[in-house]
Amino acid sequence: MGELITVHYGELALKGTNRSEFENILINNIKKALSGESYEKIEKRQLRILIHLNTQSNVDIIIKKLKTIFGIKWFSYAISCKPDITEIKDTVLQHIQNDGKTIKVQTNRADKSFPSTSMEINKLVGQVLYENKFKIDVKNPEVRISIEILKERANIFFDKIAGLGGLPVGSSGRVLCLLSGGIDSPVAAWLMMKRGCTVDYLHVHPFASSEEVKNSKISELIKKLNEFSQQSSKLFILPYHELYKKTFEIGNRNELVVFRRFVLSIANIIAKEHGYLGIVTGDNLAQVASQTLQNLSTTNEVSTLPVYRPVLTYDKEEIIDIAKKIETYEISIKSYRDCCSLVAAKHPATKVKLEDAKEIEEKIEINKIIEKTMEKEEIINI
Repeated sequence: MGELITVHYGELALKGTNRSEFENILINNIKKALSGESYEKIEKRQLRILIHLNTQSNVDIIIKKLKTIFGIKWFSYAISCKPDITEIKDTVLQHIQNDGKTIKVQTNRADKSFPSTSMEINKLVGQVLYENKFKIDVKNPEVRISIEILKERANIFFDKIAGLGGLPVGSSGRVLCLLSGGIDSPVAAWLMMKRGCTVDYLHVHPFASSEEVKNSKISELIKKLNEFSQQSSKLFILPYHELYKKTFEIGNRNELVVFRRFVLSIANIIAKEHGYLGIVTGDNLAQVASQTLQNLSTTNEVSTLPVYRPVLTYDKEEIIDIAKKIETYEISIKSYRDCCSLVAAKHPATKVKLEDAKEIEEKIEINKIIEKTMEKEEIINI
């Protein structure tokens, strides 16, 4: 009946009455990811998604793209035949080489009306392999032949390819991520995507023109992250100038926390205006002075929206490992003059009290600074 890729999901199968909504989002994301690729059709069948291939299908590219889609637990390139035991045995023999490796047959009988049980199918296919001089080992096989019995077809495959897991992007709502250009915030954005969030970005820059941002690693990072969301993203760009003019009145030790409250205030304005359900940061507890519990608490007070910190408890090496896995690490370590480098002090305060931060903000008239900064907001699609 042809070649196909059978896609399996984990969490989605547990969603009860809401499952079809998650499945449809996943199918839509698969179609977006495979845009421009040749295939026959995509259909949903008995807790799996089937991608029917044709003679023009580039299987290697399709597999590569499926590896970037959240919501997929695993998938396999498969051969499809009629759900008939003779057809199944013939198809297995046609598509497996006898290279001396030991083999085990395992069957998933999704269609319980099929006359043979899973164990019986295993024995019948195993017997014909044995008769054709294949080595059988049900305990420690080198090769596994997997058979799925569906209502209209049987799918046979020899390898499972791990997916990203999680939930399909777009199934959990929209969030706004504070993107600094460092290692942590792109990983935080990726982890929120894994939980089904659509992520857009806010970047505050120190340059004379936003063009330097558009042509920098910030855009490069977003393009890389978009490979996992199957869609473009919005980038909100705002300058740091208005607050920078007042830095001499703030004092070096408190400047970083005041800056972070300033950025979070801007993020709240943008998020409420555009309907985001929360703000994402790359904060990692106690990694730097601004991320102590006291300073995070002082920073957080300015936000009336939830602030999500998905890498809060990760070791730095764990974050770097993810960054390398998703290919943002090499981009993140490229040279770039961000605002953090301007506000970094040799001995920043690790316990800025809320009342002290508010006193500084009142002194420098932070509301006017925010208002002037928002006037220079730019939004681009990447």
